[in-house]
Amino acid sequence: MFQEGKAWEAKGEKTKALYFYEQSLRENPDYEPVLKRMGLLLAESPRSVATSLFYLEKYYKTHKDDPEIQRELFRLLLTTGYEKEALHILEEMRFEGKKETVDFFESTYLCLTRNYKQKDYLKLLEISPLAGDPYYAPWVRACEAKI
Repeated sequence: MFQEGKAWEAKGEKTKALYFYEQSLRENPDYEPVLKRMGLLLAESPRSVATSLFYLEKYYKTHKDDPEIQRELFRLLLTTGYEKEALHILEEMRFEGKKETVDFFESTYLCLTRNYKQKDYLKLLEISPLAGDPYYAPWVRACEAKI
């Protein structure tokens, strides 16, 4: 079922992919590749954030070093008001030695959760090498909007 879901996802048929991923989880509720794909696909829909968080958090428990999951889980937690949980991910990332990523995440966190120094945090975001990544551009815009 997982392979069938991946094939549909590759064709851009996300609804069909989700159907087959769900079928796969019925057979094995802890099948990690499906948890990851379900979480990431559902994260694309604002209406599915809670369900996405469920799958991503379940996957993250055993794959704390997966940068794609760290990034998406951090973003979802931070934008839905789960600041403490987002901070926990940030703290775990510090131990991995990914200074550039940690600095960017920390500046985003501080810009969106504090009511002072937003311009300083925005400046740090704008000069970061990650600012050129299209995925992170909305993070910079969210900080700009807070100012």
